[in-house]
Amino acid sequence: MYNSTCGAIITDPALMGVPIDDHGFHRGHAVFDTCNIHNGNAYGIDMHLERLLSSAEMARIEVKFSHAQLRDILLETMAAAGRPDGVFCRYWLTAGRGDFQISPRGCLEGSSFYTIVHKTWDRDDTTAVKEVIVTTPVKPPLLANMKSNNYMINALSSMEAEDYGGSLGIQADVNGYILEGSISCVAIVGEDRILRTPKFDLILPSLTVKRILDLGHKLLDSGIISGIFQNDVHIDDVLQAKEVIMLGGHHVVPVGRVGDTVIGNGERGPVCRGLQKLQYEDMLDAKMLTPIPFRSN
Repeated sequence: MYNSTCGAIITDPALMGVPIDDHGFHRGHAVFDTCNIHNGNAYGIDMHLERLLSSAEMARIEVKFSHAQLRDILLETMAAAGRPDGVFCRYWLTAGRGDFQISPRGCLEGSSFYTIVHKTWDRDDTTAVKEVIVTTPVKPPLLANMKSNNYMINALSSMEAEDYGGSLGIQADVNGYILEGSISCVAIVGEDRILRTPKFDLILPSLTVKRILDLGHKLLDSGIISGIFQNDVHIDDVLQAKEVIMLGGHHVVPVGRVGDTVIGNGERGPVCRGLQKLQYEDMLDAKMLTPIPFRSN
């Protein structure tokens, strides 16, 4: 873990902590982002840092670290973890330490930055999951568009889905148009073989989706899909789709059932397999990778 309040990387879990007077803790005034670690490389580190800084601007957090400084801290913390695979990096920018007022004007030392590298959990992205359209209220656009530390709605959405045998949950607006899952976006493929996913107007601008949109022409060229668009997706479109796919954290997950409705044949479909292949290849693309500066013992 890196903790900017002491300016050090901490390797003893017993000493890893966040000060209770940090506004990111007691007011939720913080933004965060993540980075996948694969084969000793940080995948897409710069695009994630750009989103972090964009979120911080929306949250009116005055960042005292440059992009380059944050990048170096992340890479050094990843190196200190000593694991080239099987770990994941999360990091937070907060309004900083100060007092317990609602405004951060008392945070005289400025923003704080925390980084953690932790073990990943086992996942099987070949097996179709069940999802549920949840009734948990949606976030207002401001909080939806930034990757803020306010994930209470996300947690409650996932918990509601779990109550009905689902996983992440899928939220929709009052008119029945799909928004996003608790930690993922939603894509569908209809009879027309067009891949559709909601626009970013009312949801987090997913970097997984952005990469899929950038790489999707390969599926067009191969004839697996006939088009790829960001547009409105109604609940009815989801329930009638040939494939439903969850996209988040640079994972591509097939959905075999939404509520009581079986999607397609209930198994991973050809478009999902194609997207998984594109994502895997992208995580091997040198242009997307930054070597982690591990030190030899």
